Amino acid sequence: MRSLALAQTSFHRPRHMARTVETSVPNEDAVLLGRALGVLRKRAGVSQETAGGHAGMTGQGWAKYERGQAPTIFNPTVQLRLVTGLGFSLSDLERERLTLMGGGREASVTELRTWQEPAKPQTLPIRDRVQAGNWLEADDTSQVSPRRHAFARDPRFPHADQWLSEVFGDSVDRLGIFDGDLVHCVDFEGSGLGLQTGQIVEVERLRFSGAERELSIKQVELTATGPLLWPRSGNPRWSAPLSMTDGASEDVEVRIRGLVVQSIRRF
Repeated sequence: MRSLALAQTSFHRPRHMARTVETSVPNEDAVLLGRALGVLRKRAGVSQETAGGHAGMTGQGWAKYERGQAPTIFNPTVQLRLVTGLGFSLSDLERERLTLMGGGREASVTELRTWQEPAKPQTLPIRDRVQAGNWLEADDTSQVSPRRHAFARDPRFPHADQWLSEVFGDSVDRLGIFDGDLVHCVDFEGSGLGLQTGQIVEVERLRFSGAERELSIKQVELTATGPLLWPRSGNPRWSAPLSMTDGASEDVEVRIRGLVVQSIRRF
């Protein structure tokens, strides 16, 4: 039986999922995942049409996933998009799949114990120093392995790269993030989420074809002319927003590198 925790291959997160490949002979594993998805949808109390809208597709497209007729249901990024729109996680989907496979609560608990990794101390690497109001050049010349801090991964993003960055300066203090704090970042592309107003993100500016990197933390505001990235600082020096196209040229690229999910105060 195929496990939910599939080995990831190289693929890009789809921006739209309106087109769903259908197969006339559903795969047994796809049917089981589809049934588990249906359980979560009914628990959320929404129709297939509403669930499809949350995931960027039609109700008919959603129904194909529940019937096991969409092979892309095995894609972890697609799975994340489907369950996130219902307010659930990939762990919830796997739990329902195991329940359906075992035919009862007792069997589900036994298999869930086998599926879960044994408890062990978790750490995340401290990769870079960042500040909000201004760009801070990343040090890519150090040969020392990144320091690690005892902190658990965010289980909502089991397949995405995760790390910590150290905040420098007072330029994001209005968000409750201060000098010396650590911010927990999740790879934005790997998160499977779209850009939304209010998100706190780690922004990367690449120069000279990536030979030089600069980092900053901003808060997203979506506008009619495109996203603006705000420093949210009480310091008047850091008050102007950044556009994704500011400073962009053939040799400069501005991109969202990480989604900040929480900050850590160290004493």
